[in-house]
Amino acid sequence: MDDILREITDLREVMTNRFRQVEALTNLYAIVPVKHAMPQPTKWTASPDLLLFLVSQIQKRRPVSILDIGSGATTVWMANALRHFEIPGKIVSVDHDENFGAETAATLRHQGLDAYAQVRIAPLVEVDIRGERRHWYDPKRLDDVESCDMVVVDGPPGFMYPLSRYPALPLLESKVSSEARIIMDDASRPDEREIVERWCREYPDWSSEFIDHEKGTAVLTRH
Repeated sequence: MDDILREITDLREVMTNRFRQVEALTNLYAIVPVKHAMPQPTKWTASPDLLLFLVSQIQKRRPVSILDIGSGATTVWMANALRHFEIPGKIVSVDHDENFGAETAATLRHQGLDAYAQVRIAPLVEVDIRGERRHWYDPKRLDDVESCDMVVVDGPPGFMYPLSRYPALPLLESKVSSEARIIMDDASRPDEREIVERWCREYPDWSSEFIDHEKGTAVLTRH
């Protein structure tokens, strides 16, 4: 009997989440009308509830400089939002995977979004973070990036290295504006939870908020 009750509970949770994602996707298309087929959400891409949150942030805060760590659906949806809301902004999106980055770039070109977003291929290289040797996107590919109003951290993939996204704040803090938002996907995972805890401990000017999206979202702001 207990097994049956657990199965029923699990099924309810699955169905509730599916409803939430369909509702988020419906709202997303209502807020930003698009004329082209959009990247389909998968277990590897941002969930509709995160995409809706990002678009809502752009609508509300009107950022003019966005850094997207890990190209894909986030890049395309945010570029569409900049165009739809007539914001003279630009997205720089980095990806270590040439094929995936090229696919995102092709989608941007097909949708006429080149003026709003560009994809840069940045291989994962060894970087030094406070004496720790870690791997992250080649920082040289971001030398010209500054005063970012919004940073979306959705890479590198968590399976590649332990705490793979930890270098983002140490390497990017000097490149963000005082009112910037740093938004990290997959914040429900143990590695990402530990990363956020370390960031807030090591950079006390920053605090975090957790949003109960499908994969969990952490939003960091300066005090």
